Amino acid sequence: MQPPTKSLILALATAIAVAFVVRITVSGESSAQSAASITIQSNRTDIGEGENVVISAIARKADGKPAAGIRLHAQVNGKDWGAEYLTLPSGVAHLTLPLPDRGENSIVVTDGTHTSTPVTVQVHPRHFNIVDDPNHLVIMEYETWFGPGYAQWGKEEAVPVLGLYSSLDARILRQHALWFNEMGFNAVELDWTNNLTRPFPSPQAKECIAATHLLLQVYSTMVQHPKVLFLVGPEHNLWRNQKDVYAGPWFKEQLDFLYDHYIHNPRYQNMMVTYLGKPLMLLYLNGPRMGPPPEIHDPRFTIRYVGAWLQTTHQEKYGVWSWYDQTPTPVYCQGHVEALTVCDGYPATKPPMKGMDYWLSPDAGGKNYGETYRQQWHAAMKYKPRFLFVNQWNEFEPPDQYNVNLSNDMEPTLITERGDSRPSGWGFYYLDLTRAEIEAYRHALKFSGND
Repeated sequence: MQPPTKSLILALATAIAVAFVVRITVSGESSAQSAASITIQSNRTDIGEGENVVISAIARKADGKPAAGIRLHAQVNGKDWGAEYLTLPSGVAHLTLPLPDRGENSIVVTDGTHTSTPVTVQVHPRHFNIVDDPNHLVIMEYETWFGPGYAQWGKEEAVPVLGLYSSLDARILRQHALWFNEMGFNAVELDWTNNLTRPFPSPQAKECIAATHLLLQVYSTMVQHPKVLFLVGPEHNLWRNQKDVYAGPWFKEQLDFLYDHYIHNPRYQNMMVTYLGKPLMLLYLNGPRMGPPPEIHDPRFTIRYVGAWLQTTHQEKYGVWSWYDQTPTPVYCQGHVEALTVCDGYPATKPPMKGMDYWLSPDAGGKNYGETYRQQWHAAMKYKPRFLFVNQWNEFEPPDQYNVNLSNDMEPTLITERGDSRPSGWGFYYLDLTRAEIEAYRHALKFSGND
């Protein structure tokens, strides 16, 4: 379904960054005596948690000839894991598998009928060199809404390496957290903006709650993990001006729930982002709006408002932060840059003509092999904000995404091979580019004397 609150907030590159070391052959063959067999081998037997192995599979017919066009997927420790891969005319498919769970991982490849014998990969703990600078936090905008009713797969512009996953899979949340650690993020912004079209807790809200419960439980088991803050929206996804009701009863009930169950919960308190002595709460203004935001007062929180396209709305003069901008726009507070957002793609402010997608206007910014993202990071290096937001990890929903280039998602996706009908993706390019940009940003901060 289309995320309603960002209908106006509408992310390429190539190269999978899989570290191929000297190939270690670890093979097993299907024991099935039938029309097909699957043979696999792994390029590595020992990795750090969250790193990749590549499982090379060969599917054969009963006569030993290659079986082309077979969809294969992996199972790790008895559970389906990762995306599907289509075998080439040679019968070969190479499955890239990040492995988040420590210890022994037993991997097989199956087409749903025939299954290889397993290979084993040992996964070891990792330590991540994350800079803990409370005056310069780097935050990923993050969706945990993939489930049966909130956001559904089938319209994604590219296929995630992790497959068409559920946000209620602890392994997914752990792998995402390991990737965030690897890139150097301090926090994630959880998007709760789309669930107040019915009384709280609506079915959509219950999915947000379940995913958030699980995410915090997963984080509580990890030595290193991002901190958390929430982005919430108004009832009925409406806000046009200060006269519109924003803080209605459902909205208040949601804030109470977040405070009681997460923010003030002793188990999770240390996971929350605080600012000016209080937990930070972000209120989404339903896209680009002109004029000042509503005045919401809640003594439990430090409240900031989030809009978009500040270069057009100029809400930064009211202290409004941005979901994303065509031109990264600094928001000042008491003479210092308080917030800035960078992204790897953005839509236009207006469609090229009525009924057409915002992404199709000439002033939209596609990924363009990372050039849009690199240019936006120049602003981060210049302004050095207290809160630097990166838009975004994994929305995968039209109309906020249009195609592989006209998109602002960053989560690793497949780069499909010849013969696969699915749209190609960007591999690990944006994960690697983000890690490099954050490292450069930290270096710039270190030698600038900026506080």
